[in-house]
Amino acid sequence: MSLQEFLPTPQFDEYKDFFKDFFTLDRREDGVLLARAHTRGDSVQLNVQNHRALGQFLKTVGADPHNEVLILTGTGRDWMMGSDPTGFELEEEDLEYWAYEYAYKDGRTNVSAMVNDLEIPTIGLFNGDGYHSEVLLMCDLTLMAEDAHIYDLHYGISSVPGDGIHNAFQELLGVKRAAYALLTGESFDAQSALDHGLVNE
Repeated sequence: MSLQEFLPTPQFDEYKDFFKDFFTLDRREDGVLLARAHTRGDSVQLNVQNHRALGQFLKTVGADPHNEVLILTGTGRDWMMGSDPTGFELEEEDLEYWAYEYAYKDGRTNVSAMVNDLEIPTIGLFNGDGYHSEVLLMCDLTLMAEDAHIYDLHYGISSVPGDGIHNAFQELLGVKRAAYALLTGESFDAQSALDHGLVNE
């Protein structure tokens, strides 16, 4: 008998409730976990809170040995087309702090968690248009609704292109094609996304 006991792993019923304000979770008996991101039951509206919750969620899913496959998608008509109207007031109150916490620390965690903390197959499903589509593009398999579009919105709002999606674009499109898409705000519909190898179906 060992002098120590194993530490418990995350329990689905517990983290299903813990993440309920950010993800609706359902898991089949064979370990296939369906996660539908949402904001108050509808399409995701980006804010500081759900930006942080994504990395926390991915790490928890990866630590549960009963998860065999993760299917990640959105809720409502689109993946993520809006921002929470008051979701970035924290940044305005203390920009120096949140520029690190949100833009750098959480952003790094979200990408590294997708790559390093999930040792199971992942399927990203575009239920509709959206930015920050790198989350779904970085899955092992990516499926896309026929009326959905993929693009980086930063060019269109006079901001620096990138913010995570550049990683996925450069990997999947190649450096030259990715630069064009990022610097022009090019939009990929389902057929062009399939033709360029961004999605599988």
